[in-house]
Amino acid sequence: MADVLLSVKDLSVHFGKKRRPFVAVNRVSFDIYRGETFGLVGESGSGKTTIGRAIIRVVPSAGGDIVFDGKKINGKISKELDREVTNRIQMIFQDPMASLNERAKVSYIVSEGIYRRFDRQERALRVEKALREVGLLPEFAGRFPHEFSGGQRQRIGIARALIMQPDFIVADEPISALDVSIRAQVLNLLSDLQKERKLTYLFISHDLSVMRFICDRIAVIHKGVIVELAQTEQLFSHPLHPYTRALLSAVPMPDPNTEKHKVPVVYDPSMHHYETDKPVWTEIELGHFVYANETERKEYEEAFNTPR
Repeated sequence: MADVLLSVKDLSVHFGKKRRPFVAVNRVSFDIYRGETFGLVGESGSGKTTIGRAIIRVVPSAGGDIVFDGKKINGKISKELDREVTNRIQMIFQDPMASLNERAKVSYIVSEGIYRRFDRQERALRVEKALREVGLLPEFAGRFPHEFSGGQRQRIGIARALIMQPDFIVADEPISALDVSIRAQVLNLLSDLQKERKLTYLFISHDLSVMRFICDRIAVIHKGVIVELAQTEQLFSHPLHPYTRALLSAVPMPDPNTEKHKVPVVYDPSMHHYETDKPVWTEIELGHFVYANETERKEYEEAFNTPR
């Protein structure tokens, strides 16, 4: 059995008034194994970033449990556990410009999390090490964020997370704001750091082509509900849920002729009939789960058993 590092059980997140709340995340459950890259994919507004922010305790949960390394970390927790969560779980934000303090030098930005734990000399050594690990020169520590390119700013954000020596990193669309030529560099950097430090990632994105490159397993989320979860190649070779197929049909193809004749799939939620036949979380094949009612489950099982 794989070692579960983070377990999310029936997590719900609400915004707005208590009488008429907006349900951003609705009873979401999944496990992330130690050392893996778990992908969470969905369109804008699906709730994927909210889940990541709930894990790092930026957004309060309305229900359910978030268990990290055997300890519940959502809701009211002790100061000691809160400090442990801050040290062991870090986040790489989507916009490298907005997430960095423009008035602070790189040395302070990277070392802010350890500022009261070490003296100036030790902090300087740790900042230099963190910058080198992400492919930046030590002399960059004395500069300001506006002096760097987008890719370099994102590397500074990664260095800020790494200096805390975390076990788990939430990477929220870490390459979406970068040029195409820089994206591969950042993805390769994250992959290399994972191998060197034995890190565990929650990788959040709307781009399935990127997810296929870096993720071990992928969960597909739609309007706050996870509709499908599978190993990466399982999901790409045999998508079951109509929303997953719609996302895959939007992935650009490298062959112009194939792209020209590709027919996009449009997802229509009204195609489901959940009034009487309620959907449940169902395992169609080993490790491949889908949100479906009894009628849909039979269709998915039949489709899976049909030679393709």
